[in-house]
Amino acid sequence: MRTTLDLQDELLTEIKILAAHERVTLKELIAELLRAGIRSRQQPVRQSVLPPPYPLGVWMDRGMLKQLIKEGR
Repeated sequence: MRTTLDLQDELLTEIKILAAHERVTLKELIAELLRAGIRSRQQPVRQSVLPPPYPLGVWMDRGMLKQLIKEGR
């Protein structure tokens, strides 16, 4: 089936670069991206529970807190 898409120039350039990098046609890549977008909307979003970056029940002083923030935890 044929259709016409009105894409922003920057988006089209990005897609063309990605298609060339992956060595697929523009048509194949756009179809793949559309399918992935549809699948991502159909699947429920699961939130993962990450363990805390420090043992539970540990008292932290300001120095420990600053260190965790510095480390990006």
